[in-house]
Amino acid sequence: MNADTTTRRRPRCLPSVTTKLSTELGSLYITVGLDEDGQPFEVFGSLGKAGSLQHGMTEMACRLVSLHLRRGTPLVEMIGQIQGISEMQPWPNRMEDGSTVYVRGLGDAIALVLRDYLATQQEDAEPAELPIAAD
Repeated sequence: MNADTTTRRRPRCLPSVTTKLSTELGSLYITVGLDEDGQPFEVFGSLGKAGSLQHGMTEMACRLVSLHLRRGTPLVEMIGQIQGISEMQPWPNRMEDGSTVYVRGLGDAIALVLRDYLATQQEDAEPAELPIAAD
C-alpha cells in the first residue's frame, strides 16, 4: 500500500496520550496525538536536554513518524520499519499489564508505544506479531 502524498492539516487541538519509558540515557517521554477518529496523528518525544544529540535525534525521528502518520502510511508498516533499531543498552520497563519489555533504542521505543496502541485497538487483547525490517 502506498502512502498518500497529501499531508493532512493539523487541527488546533488534539487529544493525546503520553508514555514514560526508561532508557540508559534517562527518561524518554513519547506523546501520541490522536485524530478525530482516535487514530495516531502525530508523535512527540523528549529525551535528554535541549540542544543535546539525543534531544535532536528524538525530535527528528518523531517528526518523520508524524509526517508518515499524516500522509496515511499504515501504522503496521511504520512499526515494522522502526522496531528493533538498537543504539543503546536494553533497558527494562514494567508495563501496565505487569509485563517487562526492554527498550533498545529510540525507534524501538516509538514502535513499542505505537504497537501498544494497536494492541488496545484489537478486539482480542493479543498484540499482533509485526515484522522487523531487514538490515
